[in-house]
Amino acid sequence: MFNIDNNSWLASAESYSIDDRGSIRYLTAYLHDTHGRVVKNEIRLHPLLEKYALDNVDGILTYNLTSEEEDYVMDKLFPTYTGQTIPKIDIKQCAMLTVDDVRYNTTRQQTLDVLRRYNLPKITIACGYTPTTVHKSAFYRYMVHKEQRVQLTCGMLGIFDWFARQSKGNEWLLFFEDDVRPVNVGIHEDLGVLYNVPIDADLIRPYIGSNTAFKLTDVRYKPSFGGGLNHAIYISGKGCTKVLNYAKRYGWKFMADIDLYKISVFNEDMPVGIDGWSLRSMGGLCRAVRVDSDEEKLVVYHMDHVLFNQTSNPCAPFTTCSA
Repeated sequence: MFNIDNNSWLASAESYSIDDRGSIRYLTAYLHDTHGRVVKNEIRLHPLLEKYALDNVDGILTYNLTSEEEDYVMDKLFPTYTGQTIPKIDIKQCAMLTVDDVRYNTTRQQTLDVLRRYNLPKITIACGYTPTTVHKSAFYRYMVHKEQRVQLTCGMLGIFDWFARQSKGNEWLLFFEDDVRPVNVGIHEDLGVLYNVPIDADLIRPYIGSNTAFKLTDVRYKPSFGGGLNHAIYISGKGCTKVLNYAKRYGWKFMADIDLYKISVFNEDMPVGIDGWSLRSMGGLCRAVRVDSDEEKLVVYHMDHVLFNQTSNPCAPFTTCSA
């Protein structure tokens, strides 16, 4: 049972309530942030986390877990996939989303200098949008909250559309932003190949799990949902089509890539505070995105090791790539 008395955020709450919706319990709390504003929080009180306390981190409810506690919860939430696999997938294309701007031009060149050390398919550079040009995107009309950072989403959807149009069969794309860095693998590894991929996968997240050295042939996969950090994604042509159809039919609900993981077939309403996830990108509300059928959902997995990191928003402490 969730112990409300063991929570430091109570001192900064305007009010709160706990209610049952079917078999799931939710906590709704109105918290003060560091600017004195009140932020509405709504999270699921997951049974795996009921004994852990919550903190108010700038108006957002966050679990204060040790690394060992987080590892335990993550292993329970995301069991290793043991079903049928595809032994090898060759990545057809790489596409980098960037902006034609002095600052981004420098970052992009630095990233390309790093990536050239690795085995990768040819990298296509796609210049996206700025806040003043994003309205020119064909996908701008599908952004539900246009005041959010929709230029990143529109640029990503433009790349997915480009790849889906040219993809034959169900080829795969490696999408990344212009400040990614491979980590934990040697330069001899071929980043254009995936091994032992779950047979139904649409999208692979390569930035969750152990931040330790590994070989791509040893990677294992786990069902995945929720979260953010879209700096690198392996996605199939079928997956791209699902994402595009979702945006056009339902509208893009959240910031950046959040919807990608919210429409995972494995998704359920999730608490914040694990895997670096933040309710901030979802307006303080933890809600799964609803679609009409399972066929519309993405089948999302994540690697059990961190393969790509990001200089501007690292998902794990940087480690030196082995030679």
